[in-house]
Amino acid sequence: MKILYFASLKENLKISSEEFELKSNTTVKQLRTLLAKKHEERYFPNNILCAVNQEIANDSTLLKDTDEVAFYPPVTGG
Repeated sequence: MKILYFASLKENLKISSEEFELKSNTTVKQLRTLLAKKHEERYFPNNILCAVNQEIANDSTLLKDTDEVAFYPPVTGG
């Protein structure tokens, strides 16, 4: 599966995307946990936003190996 990173997450990880292999029926939350172990937990907090195939997803969304998953930090205003 292709994973895309945006905004400050992309800058902090110093990559814009990566390929990742998952077992069937993995959830967004499980993927986030795996990525946090790989890259550092601070980059994947519980409030990070996720889209699967360009649609907003939640922690319980099931993933397939053909999905495109995007992570981006929450937007703040000022």
